[in-house]
Amino acid sequence: MKKYLAGGMMELLEKLLKGKNLQVALDFIDLKNAEEVAKQSIDGGVDIVEIGTPLVKSTGIEGIKKIKKIAQSKIILVDTKTADAGDVEAEIVNLGGGNIMTVLGIMDDSTIESAVKKAHEYGILVQADLINVKDVVGRAKEIKKLGVDIIGLHVGLDVQKKRGITIRDLKNEIKMVSELGVIISVAGGLNKNNIIDLLDLPINIYVVGGAITRSKNPFEETKEIVKIIKG
Repeated sequence: MKKYLAGGMMELLEKLLKGKNLQVALDFIDLKNAEEVAKQSIDGGVDIVEIGTPLVKSTGIEGIKKIKKIAQSKIILVDTKTADAGDVEAEIVNLGGGNIMTVLGIMDDSTIESAVKKAHEYGILVQADLINVKDVVGRAKEIKKLGVDIIGLHVGLDVQKKRGITIRDLKNEIKMVSELGVIISVAGGLNKNNIIDLLDLPINIYVVGGAITRSKNPFEETKEIVKIIKG
């Protein structure tokens, strides 16, 4: 645990570390659609509301603010997928009222350090997204030293095929990365059927997108997944 962090950040870290959290990924372009699904998933018990990269690009700071207003006390993750100018994008997340921002783990250390420094000044946590990183465990160790709070891993079938590995290999990676003492977030085609296979792993955040956002009843779908995760 990072004892130098401000009180609010410490509380957020502790909350994420304590149990299993469901995050809904609002990967929309249209804000009205995002707002409707946000309302239903919040009513269904979601813990983290993610303002997806498409929504960030299409609606900017105002879009973040509007989702934040709906989410109220829920945790807001802004999926900036920062590749450059980490400090500037941390400022964007701060202006919108976000609690967590994301950086691409494959990018230069200086970008990640810049994001972490500025984000922590604002009381914002930083998640490194390890998409397209070949040596996941090795890079996670490097990123941990840069001050990143959360490591985001991808477990989808497309990722498995591209990397030529199995779900067993991915499970081993998750276990090894968790031993670094960081919060673990997992994404990649998760739904109420396959999320069960990951419940025995040290995962703190389960990210669900289309299974909720494209369902006929996002409220009921969220409720079912929350029930599975929380046991």
